[in-house]
Order: sequence, then structure tokens, then C-alpha cells
Amino acid sequence: MSENAHEHPDLGPLPEDWQVVRLGEVAQIEMGQSPPSITYNSEGIGLPFFQGKADFGDIYPTTRKWCSSPNKIAEKDDILLSVRAPIGDVNIATQRCCIGRGLTAIRAGAKSDSKYLFYHLLFSQELLESKGTGTTFKQINKETVTHFLIPLPPLAEQRAIAHVLTSIQRAIEATEQVIAAARELKKALMRHLFTYGPVPPAEAESVPLQETEIGPLPVHWRVVRLGEISEVKYGKANPNDSGSIPIVGSGGIFANTSTPLVTHPTLVIGRKGTAGKVWLFLSPCYPSDTTFYLHWKKEIDVSFVFYFLNLRPLSGEHAKTTLPSLQKPYLENTSVPLPPLPEQRAIAEMLGAVDEKIQAEERRKAALQSLFRSMLHYLMTGKVRVAGLVTPPTQPEE
Repeated sequence: MSENAHEHPDLGPLPEDWQVVRLGEVAQIEMGQSPPSITYNSEGIGLPFFQGKADFGDIYPTTRKWCSSPNKIAEKDDILLSVRAPIGDVNIATQRCCIGRGLTAIRAGAKSDSKYLFYHLLFSQELLESKGTGTTFKQINKETVTHFLIPLPPLAEQRAIAHVLTSIQRAIEATEQVIAAARELKKALMRHLFTYGPVPPAEAESVPLQETEIGPLPVHWRVVRLGEISEVKYGKANPNDSGSIPIVGSGGIFANTSTPLVTHPTLVIGRKGTAGKVWLFLSPCYPSDTTFYLHWKKEIDVSFVFYFLNLRPLSGEHAKTTLPSLQKPYLENTSVPLPPLPEQRAIAEMLGAVDEKIQAEERRKAALQSLFRSMLHYLMTGKVRVAGLVTPPTQPEE
């Protein structure tokens, strides 16, 4: 923050050329009102109907209902603010829609930019939530929304701020699409590899297949019981120390210890709780007493077995106990395919490459989300100024 700043009693230090205004001074506030339930429908008749937070996505709501006789209407690009349990969540209307009493529509005026107001309300979510009143559930009324204080930069800077944040959000969305596509690719690849083996799709029809209890497989593959290729062992109670060796429960890593229980590559399988969940460990680990782990009787590519058990998930539901519980005999008798070791390794390598791509994109997404949170704070408090540095497009950003 430069020395050309002023201290606001409620909002803290702000740039000297930023105003502090009530939301109702720069935007029109329209409180929602639910129409008669007889006018709701799921056939797409009338306007999209949004009732509250349950309809919201990250930025835009998802239409699940329509209303043939709307009472209160939000226009395209209006900000939709959740005003009843929970309070403070925001989305942007992508089209004209009907809003129920759980929402308020906020329409930017001549002095305000709609996207800027959206991002500022997103930044102010906790503050809005703190203004809720009521005993059964919290809510805020029109007066609270109207009188809510916001910092207002010059219009050009509002648009520049919105453009920066929108650009980061678009990068997050693009990364999410890459992750979703990679996951779909992995599913399709797994189905292909565990039917035809590590051959290109164009050569799949030339692979001689056999019908087995786990579906069609190449004729030179065997089907074996998991107990034939591994010894199923029980995990042990958690040690009372600390270190760098991960302790693995049925839900994954939850602590660390100094001494491993298993030093060879293994699969840790949930026995209680998240029964049937499989975790791959190529380095030393300590399976807890809510899990099984596998000790191999012959040379196996552990990742190959891991991927197959993810394609055909194990289940503890058969135990018919209060909580799902995986039984050792069931696990030992689970059928798995057994191709020659070079094919196991080839399949594991292909699927591992897709997993590496997904993990890289997940890290990218996490970094972008962290950047978004930081920039939201810095831009909304004026600690970083983008006026004159960023030129937003002349047309509204979709």
C-alpha cells in the first residue's frame, strides 16, 4: 500500500482514490420470493428457477428446476447472493431466471462493474455470513444487503481487477477440463488394456481372446486368485512414536512412524471403515490394524495389480455387518488377471504416465487456486494495483 492511502474504520487501509459506498448506492437489490410450488417443473417450461446455495457452482448456477409463473426475476449477469442458510455464497446468472427467497439478485449500476461486485462479495463471504440473524437458521435481509459497505475503485480499475481474477479463474477451469479429460482417458485405457493387453487399439481385433470369470482376456493370460500370488497379512496397531514412515489406515495416510512394518512394494487394503479401498506403496510403510497388506509370493508388478483392483473395486458390503468389513478369505479368493511380467510392466507404465499427467495438472490447479486467493485479497484491499497495467476487453467477458 502506498502512502496515498486512507484508513477506513470498518474496511481498513484503502487507496486514496477509492470510495467506500453502501452496496445499494451502486447496485439494485432484488430479494427473491418463491413462487407457488405448483409452478415448479423439471421439463424446462418457463424460466430457470434457483432457490439457494444448493444450485450454485464455482461461478455459475446449475439449472435443475424451471418455473412457469415467476414472482421475482434476476437478469443475465446479475449477482445471485445466498441470504438464507448458508449466507454469503455468490454466483452469476447466465440468463434471465426466477429466484426464490433464499437468494437476492444484485444488479450493477452505472458506477459499478458486475464482475467486480461479484468478486468483492466472494472476498467478503465471511463478513456477510457474520451479519446473519435468526435462531432456527441464519439469514440476512434487504436492509443488511443494501447497507453492506464495499470499497469502490474507479470504474476502469474495477474492470481491470475483474479481468485479472477472471483470467485466473478461466485458467483453473481449463485445468479442471484437462483433469477430467485425462481421467476419462484413463478409464477407457484401463478397459482396453485389461481386455486386449498393451496393444494399440487398431490391433485389438487381432488379439485372440478367451472368456473368463472376470471377462474377456487374451488367451495367453491366466486368471489367478489373489491368494495364489500374495500372502494377505493383517496390519498392526499404531506405534507410539514419530518419524518419516507413513502409517496407512483404511482411509489413507494419517500419521508417521520411525520404523516400517513393510519394506517391499505393497498394496494396503482397507479392512474396516473404507473397506476395499486400495493404496499403492512402492516405498516402506506401516499398515495399521484396520487394513490388510500383501506380501508377494512371486515376481509381480505391484502397480499392475493396483490398477486392476481399481478397475474392479473390492467391497466390504458382503460381510453384512453394521459397518462394511472386508474379510480375508474374500480377498484371498478375489480373481485377478496374470499376463506375462513384461506385459504387466507395460500396462502399469502406460497407466502410470496418465496418472503423472493427472497429478501434474492437480498441482497446477492447486497453485492457481492459491494464486486466486492471494490475488483476491491483494486486489480487493488495494495492496496490488492493476489500473493502467491491465487493459480489459471492451466487450463484457463471458
